[in-house]
Amino acid sequence: MPAHHPAPELLFDYAAGSLREVQALLVASHLAYCAECRRRVAELEACGGVLLEEVAAEPVSDGLLDAVLAKLADAPAALPPQPATPPPNGILPGPLHRALGGSMGGALDGVDWVRIVPGIHLSGWSLGVGTASACLLRMAAGASVPAHRHTDHEMLLVLTGAFSDEFGRYRVGDVASYDPDTPHHAVADRDGECVCLLVQDKPLVFTGALGWLLNRGFRF
Repeated sequence: MPAHHPAPELLFDYAAGSLREVQALLVASHLAYCAECRRRVAELEACGGVLLEEVAAEPVSDGLLDAVLAKLADAPAALPPQPATPPPNGILPGPLHRALGGSMGGALDGVDWVRIVPGIHLSGWSLGVGTASACLLRMAAGASVPAHRHTDHEMLLVLTGAFSDEFGRYRVGDVASYDPDTPHHAVADRDGECVCLLVQDKPLVFTGALGWLLNRGFRF
């Protein structure tokens, strides 16, 4: 069971079908690993009709989402955990496998990689919608992502291996979320490479001694 999950607001928007494509891809991929979040989304979808009735009965307020989430948190589990949907070959979850065209059989052997710095690669595959984008991030064992900050929200879903940063350690199925202007320094575990699905609303900005060079050469 993953230890780090998407924010409740993201699960709510996903269940409502209002989440943007790249964020929906990450959430759907996380659900392949997480029985608890699958159950949560199933509950949200089940109460969708009731929510629509409440919205129709009274004006939408700023506190409507908080009220609905509070009711869900206080209510006993009405649905059992949903059955697992294991990733093909144990690597790529189904939604991501399909987004990549389903041509790699769930493995990473067919991915083209572009080196950013030694030990850090981005996939040639990417999905872009407006300013938001998704791609794969590959960190060699013990490698560090260059120091950077975010100009908007960023999320990482661990597909294989594990990494750590100032906020914790993330393993397969975990979601790391970063707010705008949050600096962090991700380092892969030393016992194997780490591959993540990287989703961001806007390009990040590299800092540090090589920041100016990386910002000129890469926008990811």
